[in-house]
Amino acid sequence: MMFEGEYAKLWIEDTILFIEYRSHLVLTKQTAMEVLRSRLAFQRNQEYAVFCDPSGIVSADTDALDYLSREGTLLIKAVAFYTPSPLNILLTEFFLETHRRRLPAGIFKHKIQALKFLKSHSQ
Repeated sequence: MMFEGEYAKLWIEDTILFIEYRSHLVLTKQTAMEVLRSRLAFQRNQEYAVFCDPSGIVSADTDALDYLSREGTLLIKAVAFYTPSPLNILLTEFFLETHRRRLPAGIFKHKIQALKFLKSHSQ
């Protein structure tokens, strides 16, 4: 099962929810709200460990990050941010340090490491 929205693609594989943001995305609060609406509808009240690929995001405003750090954690057991991009790693580290919730989270350059992390939190 897959959902392809205007801002992100979502699918579930081996009890993990994958979120891949579209290329050249400017993440605003409105964009973040739409992605969250789509994700919650797609999940159908099921909680998942989430594999998030933010590589397509070219910039994000503070309101979007604040929104995602609060409402955006609904129905998420753990989140692994996967990106080989040094710029995205820095942005994601900043996001996690300044907007950390009580949610297991990590940043990974290698997909296999991200999936191992999520498997340990998906039971």
